[in-house]
Amino acid sequence: MGAWLLWCASVWGFSCLACSMSKHQRDIFSTKVSTQKTRLFQVVGWVILIMTALLAICWKGASVGFSEWLGIITFAPLVIGLTLTYYPKKLLQLNIAVTVLFVILLMIKLI
Repeated sequence: MGAWLLWCASVWGFSCLACSMSKHQRDIFSTKVSTQKTRLFQVVGWVILIMTALLAICWKGASVGFSEWLGIITFAPLVIGLTLTYYPKKLLQLNIAVTVLFVILLMIKLI
């Protein structure tokens, strides 16, 4: 269950990093985003990914947590990459669906 929560957060992080790249900005937003927002996307993306790494290490220990995190960040960008390749305008809907999944998984984990 924790791996899925980390996967959801990693998808958000990689979505932010994709939004910070100029070649993806044209596909996602139809226009170029300001430099300030681009930098914000970049910082938020890296912060989210670092937080997921720290959470994985705290939950599972250093060796298992880091290995699990590496596996998670292998599949999260795959989803983002496929979405950007075939449906770049649907990245927002993907993030909404991932948010719903995150909330459901979090409620199940807390109950």
